[in-house]
Amino acid sequence: MSTTSSSILSLSSFPTSLFSSHSITFVHKLPPPLQPFFSLSYPIPPLPPQNLSNDDPTIPYTTLYSKGYKDACIVITCAVGFTLLRAVLIRYVFSAFPRWWLDPGRHSIKKEMNSEVEQRNHGNGHGNGLHSNEREERLTRRRREHIVSRFSEQAWSFCYCAIVWSTGMTILRRIPNRLSPEQLWGTYPVRYLPGLTKMYYLGQLGWWFHQIYVLNTEQRRTDHWQMFSHHILTICLIVGSYAAHFTRVGTLIHVLMDFCDIIFPLAKIFRYLSLTLLCDLTFVVFLVSWLVSREIGLLLVIKTSFFDAPNYIAYKWSPEQGHYFKPSTYRAFITMECILLILQTVWFYAACLVAVRVARGLGAEDSRSDDGIEDTPERELETISSCHTSMPVAEEHDKKNDGLHNDGDLQDNDNTTTMNNKVGSRENGDSTAVNGVGGRIRKRLV
Repeated sequence: MSTTSSSILSLSSFPTSLFSSHSITFVHKLPPPLQPFFSLSYPIPPLPPQNLSNDDPTIPYTTLYSKGYKDACIVITCAVGFTLLRAVLIRYVFSAFPRWWLDPGRHSIKKEMNSEVEQRNHGNGHGNGLHSNEREERLTRRRREHIVSRFSEQAWSFCYCAIVWSTGMTILRRIPNRLSPEQLWGTYPVRYLPGLTKMYYLGQLGWWFHQIYVLNTEQRRTDHWQMFSHHILTICLIVGSYAAHFTRVGTLIHVLMDFCDIIFPLAKIFRYLSLTLLCDLTFVVFLVSWLVSREIGLLLVIKTSFFDAPNYIAYKWSPEQGHYFKPSTYRAFITMECILLILQTVWFYAACLVAVRVARGLGAEDSRSDDGIEDTPERELETISSCHTSMPVAEEHDKKNDGLHNDGDLQDNDNTTTMNNKVGSRENGDSTAVNGVGGRIRKRLV
């Protein structure tokens, strides 16, 4: 075994299997063609670190895994599993809390809204109170279900991103001097991976295929092809870095990108619960974390890729040794990293513009179509100001426009200034337009 693989052995104490004994028994009972879909393929017999004796009882032996075409089976399982798990959790688990929170019997905003509805019904003088009251109740019920749905989607995004980011950090912490060029490039090629690292990488790839499925099965938005291109670029980076054995720098990029995807759904969750202060604070953390991780952090990764990689890795194409570093592949990876940075910069700039406009009371509106589902930081920005808008104002606005879209979303016919900046994502999402009219900000949930 090469020096590189022996260094990997000394960096991980991951157990010899990802599964419990019962799970292993279950996998072994499956037909051989199905086993790669439920267990990692290409295991290497466990060996002790090179500098320890074989009978040292204090250090657990480590099982490493090679790579091959059967790894696609785990990717398929993850993609299908994420799709099913998302549907089940959104429908049966995450929706319970917002339904309780938005219950009209306990929510003061609902009581105020119902009071305003009664005043309007008694004061219209046209005998349409009953019809108007039924319509208001229908609007309230549809709005409540809309918020429950959006809350559940963001809760799913928050949970996944929190888990996967924590896993990535665990992998990085096992590497000494994890940010040094010697570890990022000097250990190349990293041909054999601990089970946790391999599962993390293949799970992330399955996630992005799941995202493409969601993108193409839900109602399309005007930025559909922009998001589709973003997902394809991400998949190319994951597949390329995995196949060419650049998983260390790939894991680092994953961790940098994933942190914001924890903060942004959390801010939206607070907004749906009308927790204004927490929404404001979380949004500020989101902007700062984007600047640190996705702008500065990714720029530093590109810098070390451009300047340090050629100093530690010889230009050579030797598939039998797992060495895939030559000028063309080097330029391809640098180019994809730069495109990723450009996308992040454009979206961060758009986020800052929206935040500044809303802070100045000018308002902003997303110019995309209303066919949205679930979003995350790259997909679009929901500004802090949406936390400050009361539901009675929103309902009055909806009553004037008298209607719902066919999909139950609220309709907004105000003439507003359109915001053409789009911020794109890990999850496909809903949008909120905030319009400055007469010195106040109105909210629209779409």
